[in-house]
Amino acid sequence: MGSSTFELQSWDDVDTALREILESEVSLNDIEGNLKLAKAAATEHAAALAKPLQDRIKTLEVLVEAFAKANKAEISGKTKTLNHGSVGFRQSSNISVPSKQLDSIIRNLRKYGMHDCISTPKEGVYKDVLGRYSDEDIIKVGASRKVEDKFWMETDKEKLRR
Repeated sequence: MGSSTFELQSWDDVDTALREILESEVSLNDIEGNLKLAKAAATEHAAALAKPLQDRIKTLEVLVEAFAKANKAEISGKTKTLNHGSVGFRQSSNISVPSKQLDSIIRNLRKYGMHDCISTPKEGVYKDVLGRYSDEDIIKVGASRKVEDKFWMETDKEKLRR
């Protein structure tokens, strides 16, 4: 397999060039196959190394959340900053539109001029738009707003880099 540049002079030269292309293609296929095998082995190895760490993180997250919820009164404001990260609670609201009452709610949205909350062409309710209305307006159309404190945690990766 040479890399010299020459002009083909005969059909035998063309056939020789085709043989060299074929050999190169086979070699490339072997290289790509070996690469795929190596990638699969590396991925499998990395997954095996990562699994116990991922499991430990999940376990610790559950423990941290349980402790924070049990000791929520000790968190002044929304965040408790510790040496290696922060934990806290964020207020989250969710609009509930019971599917059994969907037709009634859509009629009420029209009745009260809240057309921006109605999705089309398949009629439904834009919960995010309805959520911008007051609790009183949400209740009068037959929906509800559920407000809860959602737990969050964040490690201080910058501190680790320092």
